[in-house]
Amino acid sequence: MKLWLLLSALLFALPVQAQFDISGEGSVFLVNGTTQQFDFGFSLFRQDGSYRFIVGRYNLDVPTVPQKYSLALILQDDKHVWVPDFINEPLLGFELKIEQYHIKLFQDPKSDAKGHFIVQLNDERFQFSRGPGQVSFLFNDNGIKEVRVDGMFKPQR
Repeated sequence: MKLWLLLSALLFALPVQAQFDISGEGSVFLVNGTTQQFDFGFSLFRQDGSYRFIVGRYNLDVPTVPQKYSLALILQDDKHVWVPDFINEPLLGFELKIEQYHIKLFQDPKSDAKGHFIVQLNDERFQFSRGPGQVSFLFNDNGIKEVRVDGMFKPQR
């Protein structure tokens, strides 16, 4: 009897719904020499039959857990970078800490990279190639599954 109750409870259990709230903190280093702090994270929760997905200061309704979200990193004239998700001003760099990931953009004068800009994800370094770079956050039902850098290349060491 106990086994039957356990099996029927498992069969009729409601599926677990995806939901997460991930906070991140960062700083942007602006062309004018100032630094600004910002909060940037991801939230997903069920609301009115769909999901509400919040990214930084933006939010939208989505039918399911998003597979990924990408930050665009746009190098302009090899002088500065735009990251519209953070701020609508040109940057010389940024740092973002979110979960176990540390992502930063900085200039390394010793580098032969375009504009000497380096994107670093934890211990991996990347340089701009053609077009914008992307920092892609891949999700599962519990939150961030993986972060990777797309549209950029790893320099030879």
